[in-house]
Amino acid sequence: MDLKRGLLILEDTTLDKPYAQKMELVTYHWSGKHQRVVKGMALLTLLWTDGKTLIPCDFRVYDKPQGGKTKNEHFREMLQKARERGFSPEDVLMDSWYSSLKNLKPIASFGWHFLTRLQSDRLVNPDGKGNVPIRSVEIPAEGRIVHLKGFGFVKVLGVTQLRRNPTPLMAIYGG
Repeated sequence: MDLKRGLLILEDTTLDKPYAQKMELVTYHWSGKHQRVVKGMALLTLLWTDGKTLIPCDFRVYDKPQGGKTKNEHFREMLQKARERGFSPEDVLMDSWYSSLKNLKPIASFGWHFLTRLQSDRLVNPDGKGNVPIRSVEIPAEGRIVHLKGFGFVKVLGVTQLRRNPTPLMAIYGG
């Protein structure tokens, strides 16, 4: 395992527990699998991969009622712990839920790069004339450099034929 290469990927999973009556850590969470809120346990896993091998390097069970931390706070703690352990990934990959400025800024401050989806209402300045929702910006096939409000410059790619959203936007920072 080469800590100076590879990717760190945040995987956010809901473990379905539809029949649990009084099981600790079982609450209601959004399930991408079911596309609705379900009863289960929320598990955040930080994985390292070189494209061939996949190794879990940190995990957290999300329990906001008892633990008090948000999923985003857990994610930032896992990133900090990965850094303390000597990781220096080529990229950090995460879902749009984790693409807040509070999460992106620490990644950049570590000198790391990221790849994430952006919600269509995120504000960017594509031409120096002011911020507009990313959905209104023309993105050529090769991508486009824009200023992400509150963050800085990122490259945005339009990705087609991905799930239900015909044109989700991916932001790449660095590299």
